[in-house]
Amino acid sequence: MKKKKKRKLKKVFVFLLFIIIVGITIFLLSLIKVRGYYVLGNSYVDEDTVLETCDLDEETSFFLTWSYLTNKKCKHNSMIKSVKVDHTKTFEIRLIVEEYKVLFKYNNYAINELGKKIDSPNEDAPVLINKVSDKEIYNRFIKKMNKVDDEILSIISDIKYDPNDVDNERFLFFMNDGNMVYVTLSKITKINSYPSITKTIENKKGVLYLDYGNYFVPME
Repeated sequence: MKKKKKRKLKKVFVFLLFIIIVGITIFLLSLIKVRGYYVLGNSYVDEDTVLETCDLDEETSFFLTWSYLTNKKCKHNSMIKSVKVDHTKTFEIRLIVEEYKVLFKYNNYAINELGKKIDSPNEDAPVLINKVSDKEIYNRFIKKMNKVDDEILSIISDIKYDPNDVDNERFLFFMNDGNMVYVTLSKITKINSYPSITKTIENKKGVLYLDYGNYFVPME
């Protein structure tokens, strides 16, 4: 019985010693502060907002700052998708920010992939020039625009909601090269093939119909 008690006491002692060592280690690590921050990848959210959102300042522990914790803190910001933390050898931290994709501009706001408004619109984002009055179609439009490649978004100048008697989900894209493209939301990913399609029309300008069929009507 005495041997069993001694073994139990020994196990308890080892466990407590381990807890104390871990506690002291964490305490010592917490004393080493971050010497500076580099914020990369941000376009809409300024550096101060990123640091404030992630609760980072000059008193933050260098070794106790991890990507997992910063991402938990930034979830309430509708413009920040994720923040990756990189530690440098000089006790500085690089914060690599991934923002939510901007889809288009409307009424002087940029609309991101969550459908949230951003006060500082991206110059490269296409402009939705008229209102999509049907809320269900508008929400579907946002969802489908997420599937348009960034490269293609950058060459669209304007977007017009242009339904007809056959299709109430029809849109007209005005391209930077002077062409116009009709698409319907169910087939919107066809626009991602636009660069390869234009190679087949020999630099002619006109209207490309991707809503039904796949044909090009040159301008007269």
